[in-house]
Amino acid sequence: MHRRARRFRNRFVIGAGEFQAASMSDLAFLLLIFFVVSTVFAIESGVVIPLPSRGASPARVKRQQVVQVRAFADRSLTVDGNAASLADVRARVAARTAVTPDLIVILMTAPDADYGFMVDVLDEIKLANCRRISLKTLDT
Repeated sequence: MHRRARRFRNRFVIGAGEFQAASMSDLAFLLLIFFVVSTVFAIESGVVIPLPSRGASPARVKRQQVVQVRAFADRSLTVDGNAASLADVRARVAARTAVTPDLIVILMTAPDADYGFMVDVLDEIKLANCRRISLKTLDT
């Protein structure tokens, strides 16, 4: 035998049990508040680059202290004008850093190059223990 539900003032009565419909909206609202308050949003900080001060004068360096790495839009690279792969960058910069500890690497990137590719090249330079890095946009 089926029991029929009858509605009395915001209550559904099914035989002996009852179901409060008014408290469901309160529960949904409280769950919504809980998830909004407890959610943590990840904030991208980007690449932190210290900039020179206004009064800083340009320093003169010798050509032997500088390595130029160029990253192009087609994901190709050159190190001091010679073609290189992403894996070669770390080895070449590490070899030059061993000879010249105060080595400066200038990373020149094409304006239409992939940002992720530039970050990958920058990571390889940092893994080669080079701490003096300059970023520049390639003139096309």
